[in-house]
Amino acid sequence: MSFKEIVKSSGKTLLTTVGVTVVGFLISVLTARMLGPEGRGLLSGALLIITLSSSVAACGLAFTYIYHRGAGRLFNFRRFVLLAGLFVGLLAASLALVGLFFNHDEQLREHIVLITTFALVTAIQNYLVNLTQMQPSLSFLNVTRMLGVLFNVSALAVLFLAFRPINFVYVLSGQIVCALILIAICINWARSNIFRPVVNPRQTPRPAEMGHMLKYAFNQHGTVLIGLALTNFDKVYLLKVGTIVEFGYYSLAYTTSRLIGVLYDAMNTALYSRYAGKDEGELSKSINIAFRLTLLPMLVLAGIGALLSPWLIQGVYGPKFASVTPTFVVLMFECVVSGAGWTLAQRFNAAGRPGLVLVRQLISIVPVVALLPFLPKENISVYLGLLMLLGATLRMAITLAIYPYVLKEPMPRIFPSKDDLQKVMASARNVLARRRARKSTPT
Repeated sequence: MSFKEIVKSSGKTLLTTVGVTVVGFLISVLTARMLGPEGRGLLSGALLIITLSSSVAACGLAFTYIYHRGAGRLFNFRRFVLLAGLFVGLLAASLALVGLFFNHDEQLREHIVLITTFALVTAIQNYLVNLTQMQPSLSFLNVTRMLGVLFNVSALAVLFLAFRPINFVYVLSGQIVCALILIAICINWARSNIFRPVVNPRQTPRPAEMGHMLKYAFNQHGTVLIGLALTNFDKVYLLKVGTIVEFGYYSLAYTTSRLIGVLYDAMNTALYSRYAGKDEGELSKSINIAFRLTLLPMLVLAGIGALLSPWLIQGVYGPKFASVTPTFVVLMFECVVSGAGWTLAQRFNAAGRPGLVLVRQLISIVPVVALLPFLPKENISVYLGLLMLLGATLRMAITLAIYPYVLKEPMPRIFPSKDDLQKVMASARNVLARRRARKSTPT
């Protein structure tokens, strides 16, 4: 599979991801300006508890469905989907309740019913949205992602017109309504897609053993759990030891830094959806091409963003948020390294070996956790960002090492070769030539 084909296969997802990120960025700007540092901190604290609870509750059940269906296995689709959805929703609500008692902020505890309800709804929404990745074109996944952010920004507009002043409770309530609408849309899609029989002309379908399905789910979910720890330990730690205002500043820097990761988000989703349970040879080749042709350009882009960040942050969020700039710069580079490492990890996830990704996560988390108690209290946000960057770098290095020692495959090149660059340039020239030819053709 050529790089051109990889770009083509993930092109729509990339455009959707860019759209989702732009609208999500708009939502972040609006909430920051409407709520201020303290209100933004309360909203970020509530959303952190909700996001972590729903992510932990997912248990890899959507992805084991996708993998075993992609491999042509037979099982009771309807019962599996319904029971799994109920399970993740109730587990998320329970975990959110625990998270609220762990947090020391009384303002969040006052809204325990609202936050636990939102966690339940979010878990079910995410589960259903993840199931849509069974569709190789990812067309419905792209629709749901775009609708989700459009619903949320519309809810903010309604709140702004109907209520003054706006607090974080209004914002959460509006997002619950949006999530319920999206769940209804996903259920309607599932009726004609999720429950239909497997069509697999390549082989005689075999029954899927429930034990193997759960093993895949929990191996994959173990990777997710360690990933959640590696990407959220900073926020959990700061929410516990810092003020709600400090947390608001840091969460804003983190959210904004994710803008640079839209390419990796789209590409990694497309690679998993295309190859889950399928040809490992093509999977490995595509992963290597995608990795080496994106890492260097993304690092250069992060460098440009770092140079412009002092003006961008103040221009978008206002002078009150100027202090987040150093943290934002560090987290941009962390986002690039983390995204590139996750591209490599799709070699194992899509091939049915998520346990290897779990190993790399476990190894990389040890030094990160060990260093956490020694961080200086002054400028703690910057040091937390550096610790995040260290974890991302370790994960990439470990993943590269797994290739020759475990898979017995050559280690992927970190940067493109001269031949790669020539092929990319030739492909770009061909695209431009075709466009010029179309424009010059008389209608």
